[in-house]
Amino acid sequence: MSDISPETFDLDAWIEGAERTIRSATVYQKAGLIGDLDVLAAKIENAEREEAVDGPGMGGGAGKLRAQYAKLAEEFKASALTVRMKALTLDEKKAIEKEHKEDTGAHILAASMVEPRVTAEQVRKIENAIGNAQMALIIRAYNQACDDTPAVSADFLPKSSGQESSEG
Repeated sequence: MSDISPETFDLDAWIEGAERTIRSATVYQKAGLIGDLDVLAAKIENAEREEAVDGPGMGGGAGKLRAQYAKLAEEFKASALTVRMKALTLDEKKAIEKEHKEDTGAHILAASMVEPRVTAEQVRKIENAIGNAQMALIIRAYNQACDDTPAVSADFLPKSSGQESSEG
């Protein structure tokens, strides 16, 4: 950002270029696969223990199970949907509350969701489909957009040469 001086600063131009905070959450259509992955993980651990004692089996053992695990994990990953929630002003929230006496929360979330665009009915369907835990991620993204001060996480910025990690 350049130096700002009272003589040259154009507040109207700055306001015109201002954007509201948008936060994201990733939810999964195929979250039920986690149960299958849990079962496979236990089978892999058992197979590896058996192979450590008896040596590799003829049926492929842990390697075959790991391939099944990788396939299911990829299917889970492919079911991801990233939603983007935009901050609403207090006036916008009040207007929604005034207009929609019932199911206000779904209407507020629908107004906030910029990607994908949804209706309040679709918000309810999403919640029923993905459950409370994943819906909480969407609500958290909405709350962060509305209430948190926007900041860039330093965790993901390039490290300077003097800040190398001592882990490896």
